[in-house]
Amino acid sequence: MSYLKKMEEVRLAAPKMALVAVNCENSPYVSYCGNLKNCHLLCGSEFDQDCYYGFWLYDSEDCTDCDYCQKCRLCYDCVDCIDCYNVNHSQDCVNCTDCDYCFDCAGCKNCFGCTGLRRKQYMIGNKQYSKEEYFEKVKQLKNTLSTEEMKEMLEDVKKKVPHLYVHQLNNENFTGDYVYNSRNALRCFDVKELEDCMYCNNAVSLKDCMDMSNSYYNSELNYEVMAEMNLTNCNFCVTCFDNHDLDHCELVYNSHDCFGCFSLNHAEYRIFNEQYAKDEYSKKVAQIKEEMLKSGEYMQFLPSTYPFEDSNATMELSEKPAFIK
Repeated sequence: MSYLKKMEEVRLAAPKMALVAVNCENSPYVSYCGNLKNCHLLCGSEFDQDCYYGFWLYDSEDCTDCDYCQKCRLCYDCVDCIDCYNVNHSQDCVNCTDCDYCFDCAGCKNCFGCTGLRRKQYMIGNKQYSKEEYFEKVKQLKNTLSTEEMKEMLEDVKKKVPHLYVHQLNNENFTGDYVYNSRNALRCFDVKELEDCMYCNNAVSLKDCMDMSNSYYNSELNYEVMAEMNLTNCNFCVTCFDNHDLDHCELVYNSHDCFGCFSLNHAEYRIFNEQYAKDEYSKKVAQIKEEMLKSGEYMQFLPSTYPFEDSNATMELSEKPAFIK
């Protein structure tokens, strides 16, 4: 008997939510988001207001086309920016105001096309100008150059300035990039507040976890889980919130002790969505795991329900690889 086929049958029979959103107001087209107001087409974001077309956007207002930004206001086309105000077409900037086309700048104000600056003002292409010269020159550049030409100008400046080899702060014993306030984090990327974790990305506040993606808030002892929040001792799960002791589950909430379950809320001692007594559940799960380990089905994920052409993979591949039919 193939338990993966059994799980596939249960998944196809269970209803699914079109979007995953918690405590959002006037934000009907967001997913994997919480506590948003007046937002549109955000994903993996929280505590934002009046923001549009973003990913991993936190505590921000009036931002558009921004990814991996936090505590930003009136920003456009920014990546990995923190505490910025009216910053556009920029990356890796912290505590900057009224800047355009900047990279790796901190504490700067009124800078244009600059790289690697700290606490500077009225700079264009890393060259100092007076206040009057700055605004006149910036106006001229914006009137005569296209967006692409201004981005090329920034790229030319970036080639002349040393870059940080890693983006990190307040860490102990880590490898990866964009790692903050973490300890013993191996090969982790875009993470905060991790302890004793390996191979994680887009994660906040995890402990003793491995192979996690898009995971948040006080989760520990998890393995191979994606899009989760507040989980303990869960394995091979997708989009599960506020649970403990789950295995091979998807879209399960406020539950515990479930195996191969889909689209459940406030459930316990379920196997393939069927109810079991507590003692019977433990024996049955042990038997299923033993058989799945022998057949090589344990630790395997079910195929995606989304067609390949609708996935993010199409952004990286010009054509489908040979193994996709």
